[in-house]
Amino acid sequence: MIRLTKQMKEDIRKIKEQDLIVCQDCGETDIEEKIWVDTNSYVSIEGEPYYKYGTDRDDNQYWCNKCNDMCHPLHISEYKKENKCTK
Repeated sequence: MIRLTKQMKEDIRKIKEQDLIVCQDCGETDIEEKIWVDTNSYVSIEGEPYYKYGTDRDDNQYWCNKCNDMCHPLHISEYKKENKCTK
């Protein structure tokens, strides 16, 4: 198990707008990703496990909780650009 410093914990909690991924259809940030995880590679922060995920699979799926449907995630800057162009 990896021990995290106080700074590492603070950095994990920081979510900057430029890092957000949103639903391509509605722009919602409440999306989930179905992924494969390595169950033996994780860190625990305040009792919550954070797992290392596999990067060699192409079967990831995304779900938008606002649309209540499968979605295609998009970087927020791309979403904003597309919506300005369609208005």
